[in-house]
Amino acid sequence: MIIRLTKQDLHEANLLAQDTVFLLEKLGVSPRLENKKQSRVNANKLGFMAEFAVCRLFDTEPPRLNIATDGGLDLWLDDVAVDVKFTKTGKLIFDSQAKFKAQVAILATTTDQHDCMKLLGWIGKTEFLELCETHDFGYGERLVMEASELRPPEQLWRKVKERKFK
Repeated sequence: MIIRLTKQDLHEANLLAQDTVFLLEKLGVSPRLENKKQSRVNANKLGFMAEFAVCRLFDTEPPRLNIATDGGLDLWLDDVAVDVKFTKTGKLIFDSQAKFKAQVAILATTTDQHDCMKLLGWIGKTEFLELCETHDFGYGERLVMEASELRPPEQLWRKVKERKFK
């Protein structure tokens, strides 16, 4: 499912990304970045764009700046905690079981259009932990699942709306 972001969404994603990196640098924390082909600001911007895309689909509160941590939860769909992940590889990746703190993960990626994100799918925590595989990308083992194994975003939208209006 492709979601077009507003100009305001793009602007806010850029500001959130810059603010996040700025604060980390001022605190003396080296931002984690395993991908040397992009800046940490750009990596964060893509993550925030993914979160804005999910917000557009589910008509929920937009992401905001968290100083210390987000606690592993990016958004709330009513009372369902969500971790939005961005990928360029087509894989949903978590560092460990303990890092999957939300009830649901939603995976997103870019499209050919600068203002659009593609929501690849979603999965619940329990199902992910049962089905994921381990893989070492060169910086330690991670828990991984292919986007093709995820459930369609429309299915989660329907579940959330049915739950809300029952």
